[in-house]
Amino acid sequence: MKIEMRHAFAAAILALAPFAIGAEQGGAMSLVPRDAVSVGVVHLAEMRTSPLSAMLFKQTDSVSAHGDAERFLNDAGLQPSKDIDLVVVALTPVSALGTDSRTLVAAEGRFNTDRLKQALRSRGVAEKKTDHGSYFLLPEGDKEKDGRGAVAFADAHLAIAGDEASVVQALADRASGGTAFTTAGGLAHELRRIDPHATAWALVDVTRAQRLANAPHIGSRTSSAQQINAALNHVSTVALWAVDGGSELRLGGFGVANDAETLQLLEDTLRGGLAALRLAVQDKSPDLVSVLRRFDVKRTDDSVTISGSVPAESLKKLSENHTR
Repeated sequence: MKIEMRHAFAAAILALAPFAIGAEQGGAMSLVPRDAVSVGVVHLAEMRTSPLSAMLFKQTDSVSAHGDAERFLNDAGLQPSKDIDLVVVALTPVSALGTDSRTLVAAEGRFNTDRLKQALRSRGVAEKKTDHGSYFLLPEGDKEKDGRGAVAFADAHLAIAGDEASVVQALADRASGGTAFTTAGGLAHELRRIDPHATAWALVDVTRAQRLANAPHIGSRTSSAQQINAALNHVSTVALWAVDGGSELRLGGFGVANDAETLQLLEDTLRGGLAALRLAVQDKSPDLVSVLRRFDVKRTDDSVTISGSVPAESLKKLSENHTR
């Protein structure tokens, strides 16, 4: 039962992952460690009311296909697609020069803490107490791959999950008023470049993240992706974001660097990648060519930005083709 519970909890967390990111200045966001190397935020409440995002929410309840997860969610009275409004994910290095990292997931929404705690206790999950609140230590898995996970329900509107050390620290940070990550400088300094209306966004300190074994990365199955990855290795910070506009999905991203040669390389790579994509789809999906032409690449003294939009109808076609 312990192993089944662990899988159930993992499945429930993974149900939120596709979205890999309360107010930005409080709640879940206030728990992001000051030395985080990557932060992702997803405003599920905004997506929930949008027809454009409706297709994504169809995927969140697929966790019910996993028997253990379905039973746990039923016992806990939790429906992730309806009860969770905001998800924040932060990755933090364990040490300055090491390759290990810690992950913190903080979620805002509506949680029946009594039912959640009882569902965990009934499955034999151990509850541990600290001066700043209690948490549940999940069954031990493969130490080399999974480590030991924990989850805490700070109150009826805030849930915290991750490795044990991160959860314990988050409870302490919450008790002291938060980490003040958004005003701490460093990585947080680049938040100003992200679209303030972003429905979801991710920000990565590339220089520090490169040392971590499980740092976020862009897939490199195509030559264009490989070239972009190579160019990003030379930038200091990268961000991606999406704005659900109802009739279209606006996408954007930037790379920050302190030398002109790196900026030129990134600009050329992005422009070349867009051109290669247009050539790749012009026969099978010619309507996507005009969509790709909506994307623009701009360069400033210290960054390169790419932005564009995808109409809802194009997203629908892409989704239908993917499921065939």
